Amino acid sequence: MKTRKRLGALLAQTAWVVAIGSGVPAAWAADPINIGMIAPTTGVMATVGQRQLATAQWWEGEVNGKGGIKGRPVRLIHCNDEANPEKAVSCVRDLLARGSVLLINSSVTGPIRATMPLIRNGPVMVTPSPNVMPEPSSYVFQTSPSDMDLTRALVEYLHRSKVDSIGVIAATDASGELGVNTVKTLLPASSIKFHLARIDLRATDASIQLAQVAKSDVRLIYSTYSGGGAATVVKSFNNLGLEQPLVVSYANLSDQFIALIRNDMPRRLLGLGLKGVVPELLADPAERERVAYFARAWQQAKGDSIDQLNLNALTLVDTIEAILRNGPDTADAAAVKAWLEKTPVRSFQTLRFSPQSHIGMNESHAAILEYKGGRWVPAPPVQ
Repeated sequence: MKTRKRLGALLAQTAWVVAIGSGVPAAWAADPINIGMIAPTTGVMATVGQRQLATAQWWEGEVNGKGGIKGRPVRLIHCNDEANPEKAVSCVRDLLARGSVLLINSSVTGPIRATMPLIRNGPVMVTPSPNVMPEPSSYVFQTSPSDMDLTRALVEYLHRSKVDSIGVIAATDASGELGVNTVKTLLPASSIKFHLARIDLRATDASIQLAQVAKSDVRLIYSTYSGGGAATVVKSFNNLGLEQPLVVSYANLSDQFIALIRNDMPRRLLGLGLKGVVPELLADPAERERVAYFARAWQQAKGDSIDQLNLNALTLVDTIEAILRNGPDTADAAAVKAWLEKTPVRSFQTLRFSPQSHIGMNESHAAILEYKGGRWVPAPPVQ
């Protein structure tokens, strides 16, 4: 009996030591909440995936450092899809096989769409891609304004600037196709002419495309896509000595993107972004405080400033945390879906889904910003 007691005590002490060494309380060790995350951390979209993954990992540490959720630790499981649809499908299969109860998809349009058929019956998957507009019957929830709403914000800025002709550079991938369709729908209806050129994401020069759209009547050029390809457009823009303001799209409002183009900055670099990038644009004090807290915590943990990609990812993890803390059991995917459709999610900008729409933000959440003095600020009209 004494031997058994001594053995039990030794095992308990060993478990305690292992738990302390891993930073996880012993009571958590066998019972984590697995959250799967797909994010491209290599390849042409690495600037998008790396920043969002780092934010999710920050959140994981933040939650677990404060005792987890309902006594359980969160475990983030990442899979790098390299922005490749086939690899994205493999990622989802692997993450589900490893027990992920909710999914975060921070990839780009084509790979995200490729994964959606795999979760027809759940679990819930959240994504920040404006180019993904999930059917309300699906288990996919999109936390950003749609591409249509972002482009409406651009149209409003063009009207304020009295600009009636622009150039548009779009990628040849699924994101680019959607962007072109949006431009073709909104701009003519708003009495704005546009000149369009397409370019492959992996192209190393965009001079020919820019020359095609930089007509004499064009007072602004809009590049609709993200990652390394967008940096190629900026560098070619600088090499050609173009003087018009250049607008870059949503996911390019990041420090990593600025680092890529720092030596090739246009005279005016504008961006289609969220108001939370410039917190003084937020009317709700609670939303401003969420941004302020995140900025302080991120600075302390990482030593740099937050950007659009961080904020995109914050909407994802705030949604995941809201489900885990306040929603139904994740084993009941239909109940989680119904809960999200009726429950606002507090983040740096409040997300509101519904049974009619799985898109959490709209045009009112967006703004045209300008990179000036090392930060993004509200963009004055084009002169």
